[in-house]
Amino acid sequence: MKVLMINDSLVKGGRERRMLELIKGLLRDLKGVQIHLILLTDVVEYNYVYDLPITLTVIKRRYKKDLASFRTVNNIVKQFNPDIIHSWGTMSSIYLSILRLWRRFVFVNSSIANAYPNMNLFDKHYIRVKLSALFSDCMIANSMAGIKAYRIRPGQAVCIYNVIDLSRFENLENSELVAYKILGRDKKDSFIAVMVAAFEKRKDYPTMIDAAITSCHKWPEIIFLLIGEGSQLEEMRRKVPVELLDTRILFLGNRNNVESILQIADVGLLITPSEGLSNSIIEYMALAKPVIASKGGGVEELVKDRWNGFLVDQSSPDQIVQALGKLRMNSALRANMGENGRKWVYENLDSKRITKAYIDIYWQLLAKD
Repeated sequence: MKVLMINDSLVKGGRERRMLELIKGLLRDLKGVQIHLILLTDVVEYNYVYDLPITLTVIKRRYKKDLASFRTVNNIVKQFNPDIIHSWGTMSSIYLSILRLWRRFVFVNSSIANAYPNMNLFDKHYIRVKLSALFSDCMIANSMAGIKAYRIRPGQAVCIYNVIDLSRFENLENSELVAYKILGRDKKDSFIAVMVAAFEKRKDYPTMIDAAITSCHKWPEIIFLLIGEGSQLEEMRRKVPVELLDTRILFLGNRNNVESILQIADVGLLITPSEGLSNSIIEYMALAKPVIASKGGGVEELVKDRWNGFLVDQSSPDQIVQALGKLRMNSALRANMGENGRKWVYENLDSKRITKAYIDIYWQLLAKD
């Protein structure tokens, strides 16, 4: 089978990680598969893509609507002659929708990766997804909430949860050494809360920072590790009082060893207006950490309130502080919630199980074509 994957870029995001984990799964489980990956920009932050036994084409667009990029995609489709074309981004899906006007191919569209409420035709992302859905053989979302939010017609969309390579959580760095690298000392009696998310408007860092400041003033042992980069990073740093900045509230930037850092965490957080199926939450759960997350979207398909964590209302720093207080005081509760989450991940998100779901869809679509 020949599979052409196409995405807008390889920034360090959940969608991109899902795609790369699937590529690794296909190479492992689908005998004789040939994979060609096209990126529409030259942003590559997952450098291990260069080590994969695939063909990689990186298109350097001069501007967003560069027609030369479209011609390159068209030529690759013509020469590679794929059995399946699988798009992951909204712009790449629009490219393929236009190409579908005169070329016949099986088009799998995975551009649904969030679940914002009340989207409408004034939202360009929503418009792109809806338009490309008209030309797609199958829409694949990573949450049922995403299918509902984009109002995809019955029978066209399938929900497949994030594929995750559980071997990533084995043979991690020594946790004491990690603590010394991050804190400059051992963890000792500290209570560590971690949030892994881009500093962009699609995440609610203002609420997170407000909760962190209140918590630090309330409890002297609590430390917040904020992992990620983005356009709002400096603005969020400025919100933090100087006496807390880089001592109690630490901005760690992008890290390649997130799994190792999470070992020293007592709780993982994701505060966001809405989300599809969050890789960050899955990582917390895989390492048996209780979760505090905002209600809404696909988050509620992962976090069951008071079972593997706490769900809080939107823009409610006080509820975050309350949830942190409950976990801080009760190590047995943390352990129980963490173990519930870990078991769910290992039973439901194993790479082979999720990869098989994609392969089954590929064969079903080819049988219909």
